[in-house]
Amino acid sequence: MAGSQELPAHCQKTSKRRVETRTVVIAGLMLAMFSLVGWLYLTQTSQLTVTGYRIQELQQRKALLQEENAQLEAEIAEMESASRLMARARAMGFQPPQRVTYVPVPNYPVRAEAASVARDQRAAPADYGAEASSALARWWAGLVAQFDAWLQAPP
Repeated sequence: MAGSQELPAHCQKTSKRRVETRTVVIAGLMLAMFSLVGWLYLTQTSQLTVTGYRIQELQQRKALLQEENAQLEAEIAEMESASRLMARARAMGFQPPQRVTYVPVPNYPVRAEAASVARDQRAAPADYGAEASSALARWWAGLVAQFDAWLQAPP
């Protein structure tokens, strides 16, 4: 009976091959799985790198556009300055009016502050330098008063 428990030689070889084949298949599947995980990792890493470079390029472009915008705003401010506009108007043959006449419009809704400014302007001769400085002074005084009120307001 001892001999019957042992497998014949041709069965043992088949059995070894079967184990070897199974081991090879399992090892191949594990290699394929690790390769797939590595490929996915590399794909995502490369996409992340490309996105990082794109963000950096866009930030540089944004900085350049902001700088260009600031230069254009400075140029616009220079072109719109009152002294430059007055010089251009004089070069074109314009001159300040000697007398200004205002036409009253009945029932036109006007704020009290604007009405007092209009009365002052009707009474004063056309002196644009003094008018601009007084308007600026009124604006500044209003701004300072508003700031003082803001500082004195309870929290």
